[in-house]
Amino acid sequence: MPPKRAAAIKGSKQVKRIAVKRPVQADIDQDDEYQRRRELNNIAVKKSRAKSRARTQMTAAKVKELQRENTELEGKIKMLSKELDLLKEILVLQAGKKHNSNTSEDATTSQSSAATGNNCSAAANPDLIDQDHGYVSQIKRLRKTH
Repeated sequence: MPPKRAAAIKGSKQVKRIAVKRPVQADIDQDDEYQRRRELNNIAVKKSRAKSRARTQMTAAKVKELQRENTELEGKIKMLSKELDLLKEILVLQAGKKHNSNTSEDATTSQSSAATGNNCSAAANPDLIDQDHGYVSQIKRLRKTH
């Protein structure tokens, strides 16, 4: 047991003794418990930060994947828009030719096709068949470029 010091307080007749603290077993146990808790907390913090990093990396990968998919879809939209414009053009051309052929046809041609029962516009106008083949090749070309 360490020696105790006695200290005199000024203006007092009594002498108070102040004891020097020595480590008690309970304090040592508390220090061990504190260290154990600190170690567990450090482990938990490392684990939490690793999960957070992994979550961030997964989010970044998902963003890249969605951006790539978005780019693909935008390309597909452009290709389909071109295809739509081409179809509209063909429709306008066919409607114009059909209108012109109907107005310039004489009555005998109309009567002969009505008598045969052949109302097929492709049979009456072979240019439409060529246009269809041109359309198919143009669509194939559009799809190959995208």
